[in-house]
Amino acid sequence: MVTVSPYYKQKNVLNPFYTVVKAVNDKVMKTVGVKDPLYKNVDNGKGKNILDTRGKFIFQIYDGTTELKQFITIRKSDIVGHLGMKGRKDTTASSNVNEILSVFFLINKYKPDGFVKKVEDDSCKLGNKATGVLNPDKQGLVSSVTYHQLCELIDKDETAERDIIIGYNNAIAIKNDLKGENQTIKKVYWCPRGKPPGVSPKNPSDVVVQLSNDDYIGYSNKISAGADKTPKFNTNINAYFGKLENKSQLEATQTFTDEAWDEAIKQIPKKKKIVINGLKGIDIKEEPYSETGSRVNFGELAKLFRAQDLNFYADDFYYPFRNAVIKKLGKHLLKPDNLMYFLNTVFFYTYDDPRVKSTPCPYKLLIGKPNGGASTIKDVSENADLKNITAVKKSKQLTDIEFEYNNIGQGFKMNFLWKKYKVVMPISCRTRATGGWSGKSLFISSDGLKIG
Repeated sequence: MVTVSPYYKQKNVLNPFYTVVKAVNDKVMKTVGVKDPLYKNVDNGKGKNILDTRGKFIFQIYDGTTELKQFITIRKSDIVGHLGMKGRKDTTASSNVNEILSVFFLINKYKPDGFVKKVEDDSCKLGNKATGVLNPDKQGLVSSVTYHQLCELIDKDETAERDIIIGYNNAIAIKNDLKGENQTIKKVYWCPRGKPPGVSPKNPSDVVVQLSNDDYIGYSNKISAGADKTPKFNTNINAYFGKLENKSQLEATQTFTDEAWDEAIKQIPKKKKIVINGLKGIDIKEEPYSETGSRVNFGELAKLFRAQDLNFYADDFYYPFRNAVIKKLGKHLLKPDNLMYFLNTVFFYTYDDPRVKSTPCPYKLLIGKPNGGASTIKDVSENADLKNITAVKKSKQLTDIEFEYNNIGQGFKMNFLWKKYKVVMPISCRTRATGGWSGKSLFISSDGLKIG
């Protein structure tokens, strides 16, 4: 639903005129005898109210530039859009609105009665005035969100009224939560692009409150609580092993990737000479360690395979290559030092760079409520043991390491003991290229470590 306000501007051009649904327009045309009436949003109508659909939005009727002595009172659902302006919806608008308003209402006081319409009017009327909500970017620069920016966010939101209400109820919940801190609010941050200075960029908070003692508390806005998350990763295998910048680990991965290619070649029947000669024409060590960097060369190989009734993208080469990569990766991880590096990288992807110190900013789940009363806040149930497992600093703490694989699929498991805990780490290794395998570096992922 569009922002409805007598003060609405787009690109600093006042435009209080709106289009309405056909049923409303037809009734107005019949009543006033004007073929194409215009509808100007106003605070108070002049003349006779000729139509009331039990709404709260008032529109003065115009015949071209002439104001008529008739007006209508309609619902927001009766309003289509801004006259002469295309709709500008986006997929993140809903979350943007409820996030920013969760902290906006902390520092801007609105009465419970009529706050939806008032915040829409204010967002349009106050223009470039600062809302008080701060917006850090990825480079650490902090700007202030203006009312004009807030107006644009609301206008792009198809469920704006619901999300304004959620934001208001979220603010009530945050206020109640902060009562136990015995501190006043110093600053509030909306964090779609970056985090407040010093706070880790990997912190999952959507909004952050800075208290008078300079402590930070973050809130991750959710529609529902969902399931607690265990440590996970989803990335290119080459990028994964390079994340913590251990050269020997990265080189080991690259070496066994190239070795897996050579092993896949060995299973090609010798009579398939065209294919074998084609494979000899590619030095796999010279191909980039990426998921798509060999698209052209792999495509040419696929043609040669098809010419000899073989499938390069499946049983006759890709599957043997992938399976060989998995076996070599599993063998690599059987060594405690290598497994420790792998687990530390899981920590990086799930929590933070273990090498970098940052300002503490504990966060909680903020579960929005689209009706009356405060939203729900839940402490994030972070399994300390899982966090400690992935942060392990002594490889000797990792024992009884096992590699479990059926030799045919894309999934395998690493099982091991950390202190007294039995840990299971399921991993998949595959290509995700559209249109066929197109790079030698495969994609690895895990749906989470589990303690047995």
